[in-house]
Amino acid sequence: MNLTAPLGLAAAALAVPLALWYVLRSRRPRREVAATYLWARTDRSVAAAVPWQRFRPDRTFWFVLAAILVGALALARPSLPAEFALGDHTVVVVDASGSMLADEDGVTRFDLARDRARELVAAVGPGQAMSVVEAGPRPQILASASSDGRALRTALERLRATPAPGDMAAALTLAASLHRPGEATTTTVLTDGVLEAPALEAAPADLRVEAVGTDRANLAVTRLQAVPAGGSRADAFVQVRNFGQLAARARVSVAVAGEVAVEQEVSLGPRGTEDLVLTVPHRGAGIVEAAVAPVGTGPTGAPAEDALGADDRAWAVLAATGDVTVLVAGPGNLFVEHALRAVEGVEVRTAPGVPDDLAGIDLLVVDRIPAAPIPPAPTLYLAPTVPPTGVSVAGSDDRPNVTFQDPGHELLDQVDLSGVAIAASQHIAAPELAALAGGPAGPLVLAGRLDGVPVAYLSFAVADSTLPLQVAWPVLVANAVSWLTESPAEVPSVAGDEVRLPTTAGATAVVVQAPSGDERRMDADRPLLPVDEVGVWQVSYVGRDGVVAGTPIAVNAPAGQGDLSRERPAPARAAREAREAGEDPTALRAAPGRRVLGAGILVAVLGLLLAEWASTHGVRPVRSGRRWLAARRGRRLARARS
Repeated sequence: MNLTAPLGLAAAALAVPLALWYVLRSRRPRREVAATYLWARTDRSVAAAVPWQRFRPDRTFWFVLAAILVGALALARPSLPAEFALGDHTVVVVDASGSMLADEDGVTRFDLARDRARELVAAVGPGQAMSVVEAGPRPQILASASSDGRALRTALERLRATPAPGDMAAALTLAASLHRPGEATTTTVLTDGVLEAPALEAAPADLRVEAVGTDRANLAVTRLQAVPAGGSRADAFVQVRNFGQLAARARVSVAVAGEVAVEQEVSLGPRGTEDLVLTVPHRGAGIVEAAVAPVGTGPTGAPAEDALGADDRAWAVLAATGDVTVLVAGPGNLFVEHALRAVEGVEVRTAPGVPDDLAGIDLLVVDRIPAAPIPPAPTLYLAPTVPPTGVSVAGSDDRPNVTFQDPGHELLDQVDLSGVAIAASQHIAAPELAALAGGPAGPLVLAGRLDGVPVAYLSFAVADSTLPLQVAWPVLVANAVSWLTESPAEVPSVAGDEVRLPTTAGATAVVVQAPSGDERRMDADRPLLPVDEVGVWQVSYVGRDGVVAGTPIAVNAPAGQGDLSRERPAPARAAREAREAGEDPTALRAAPGRRVLGAGILVAVLGLLLAEWASTHGVRPVRSGRRWLAARRGRRLARARS
């Protein structure tokens, strides 16, 4: 037997004052006398008490002493080794992440976990308690140390799984905070994946992990981004993945403003990935939606499997190109002007030189004229006769060849310069700019910042090349407008993130509508929005002049949660072994623990106190009754003799 709280034995020290009380208490000696009239006079006090007594314990002393010692033992909480299915306190942690929404033959993994939790609730016996923790993106305690089966079942009904990743480390931290000293507490985690290192570090020592679900195939859209490409079109970058162990065919579709714009079938190897660039129409700001669906049948002839629907779609916000005012300064260039006017939202102005006042000009094009030393605005240089500070020209090169280009830079995205013929170019050096295309003679296309201003530099005149005759020219101009005016594509958020919304002058509140239709109202000064649903979130700003629509937010499922065949928790292997042995893998199994005996000992203390009361108030009256009966018999005998 072990003592769970050995400091409780200190209560046994109460026996010392009890013994001193028996020694020091005033006690008057008991004497039998024939009559009391000699004590009728009370004009003189008589000290008949003896202050110090020889220790004479009676029954009351022994009862009280026994109660003190047994009570001290109860406070020390002695315990014995025992096996139990549930501890005195059981903390159930249910994984509520997106992968738990995967289909398992008509039910989800989350349903299986909740059913298992119901079995644990049904096993709660007298004197046992249970807590329920939801391991979602923001873990919460739904029930704390409750013995009420109805309350625990209600807490299980409140559990909700979302496509967002669950914070298991924070959930296990909450579970550890529910442990109380002196209790046999167990923590059971119901999940479909192994616990990562941060979660294991936060977990209490008595952790049990039970696996739910089986390996499943799944297709997912793991990335979507839409970029305006000019010419009333946009490029949708779509990444699809096959998380299954077998090859699969899938149909990928991209819709703009609710209308399907393009479809394409792809073949995906086992656990394969495919990156696609699909061109879609661009008619201003809108929502781009990409979807993936299996095509054909599986190995058994049944339709191909896709167990998780939450990651079959992804969304992106396709921003409008915006109203951009471009000033083309130079002798005149129809190739440049027509290419700029083809970009949606661009207004083109012309001037023979660079004016001193560039108010209202978003982009400057310097075409074959002297450039200012410092760029006054984002600038596209086309072979200026005098370069800006930071660029030096040392002669010219005849018929330079394009032998390299950087396709990763936004300026040359979808631009192929390999077939461009150039009559002559400037031989330049620009340490502050990055060379994006060029050849043995030197760089031909450069980009970067001069004095903090974004610039792009072509070292050859457009009319001295075949570039205007190729498809690459309007794409290059559209990319230059987008990059120089710093209008990058919106990057979709991931479910579980906290998105800081832009503030708007005059707004008093921000109203956000989730994809499910729920509305959330926030303070306009601190609009921090936690997003836990996939889809498009609509944003509105409320002010004195009414409601103004804001930029919507695209929220997609995390890429990693779609892997439904990842490593399983170790107890899953034990479950398989139990099935092979013909046992029920979901049956409650006994586990080593300790049974605290404190409650039984407290009952013994109450029994001792009751016995002391009975000896004081029950035994003496019986003896007095016997004396009364004996006196009555004596009086009867006296009358009979007389």
